Amino acid sequence: MNAPEKPAPLFGRPRAEVEQALTEREPVRCPLCEIEPVRFATDHQGFHLARCPRCGLEFQSPRPPFAKLAEWVYEREYGDLGEAAGELTPAKQAQFSRQLERIEALRGGRGSLLDVGCGAGAFLRAAAARGWQAAGTDIVLSEGARATGARLWPGRLAEIDFGGARFDAARFHHVLEHTENPLAELTRVRQLLAPGGVLYVSVPNLAGVGPRLKSWQSRLGLKRNRWRHYAALHHLWYFTPATLARLVERAGFEVRHWETPMPVRTGRPAWLTALYRRLLEGPRWASILDLYAVAP
Repeated sequence: MNAPEKPAPLFGRPRAEVEQALTEREPVRCPLCEIEPVRFATDHQGFHLARCPRCGLEFQSPRPPFAKLAEWVYEREYGDLGEAAGELTPAKQAQFSRQLERIEALRGGRGSLLDVGCGAGAFLRAAAARGWQAAGTDIVLSEGARATGARLWPGRLAEIDFGGARFDAARFHHVLEHTENPLAELTRVRQLLAPGGVLYVSVPNLAGVGPRLKSWQSRLGLKRNRWRHYAALHHLWYFTPATLARLVERAGFEVRHWETPMPVRTGRPAWLTALYRRLLEGPRWASILDLYAVAP
């Protein structure tokens, strides 16, 4: 008997199809303040955006149960999207080198590193090439990650038995916004890090110029797909530098540095990259937020 066919992905689908597939909704409380948020918008696919009235953290509430999101979003080779077989392109190499250099500066050298949400394994390859003992986790392990030969654990971070393994660094690269509870994720990884271990987190920056402009356009009804930039089908949490720092500190870390790097893009003129960096990266107004912290 053939295995049942997986449902079609919901990316880009009309609101009616999304709501038919994800009929259930459950309330979510702020993990920092433990209070109910205030809803401020509903996006073009019917997802509810809310904000904690005390700390300002934004997230979905009510939202589909995480198990349903895993079924419709993550259990379909999600980790391989955009990273063919863990390919190390020049742009990715530059990005990974920047991250690893900052981690190494804070750690004072190399050691063992856990890549949470390792995707197709591109970062695992880059870290190993620099001399790190790279390991990874993901809800569903991709073929690209398996091909790296790194030590891997499948499943959700809180449920994985690492057998007493400890790490010198941990990386959440565009992972935390997808998790069921970001504070629980950070608290768990704090337990896995050795003293002096380094935490690196990268998330979309809600306080960036681009997201702020798109939010105003959505409020004023100037966008056809309102609030699309929140990517609420698979992003459950939305961070600013202030709210991300609060979560990291509550989990037991000391924030040492944060920045909003402009990604290297193949084919973009060097003068345009330099202009973007002066206008957005310098004052930390770009759309990506990278934060580095240390476990005392």
